[in-house]
Amino acid sequence: MRRYAGVIAMYDEQVALVREQYKTWDAPYWNLPSGSIEDGETPAAGAIRELREESGLCATEQSLELVWTTAVIVDGLSVSRSWNYQTVVDDPSFAIDDPDGLILEAQWFPRQDAVRLLQQQPWPAMGVPAVHYLTTGVRRLDWMFTVSDETWTWELPTAKD
Repeated sequence: MRRYAGVIAMYDEQVALVREQYKTWDAPYWNLPSGSIEDGETPAAGAIRELREESGLCATEQSLELVWTTAVIVDGLSVSRSWNYQTVVDDPSFAIDDPDGLILEAQWFPRQDAVRLLQQQPWPAMGVPAVHYLTTGVRRLDWMFTVSDETWTWELPTAKD
């Protein structure tokens, strides 16, 4: 099963997004800084590394707050799990150093603009929880997305205490 981590990085009420191009997507899309967790890496360490590589922004494990997790089930098989954090950064300067070469640019956006851009995300497991968090502020949700015959389904999860 693939493991991923992502970060909602905030600075002065703005949200950091990266524009990236995946081979399977029809065009570049804006997304949260995120990516695969490497072998031996904790989800928090993976989130910090991906944030730094994709945007140049820095965070510490102490500054991260887990805001949601996501599981993706495709045709009955669990294919991925992700951990998504929120942090406030001290330095807003971008310096992309993406070893995968997928990141085209990084920018700060007002929350409502970030929501609009994330709603266009073609992979619902990435966009839906981020939009929900940015519009409601509700944390500690465990999302489950199911894909069958290329149709996505999910339900709004119940917040944990």
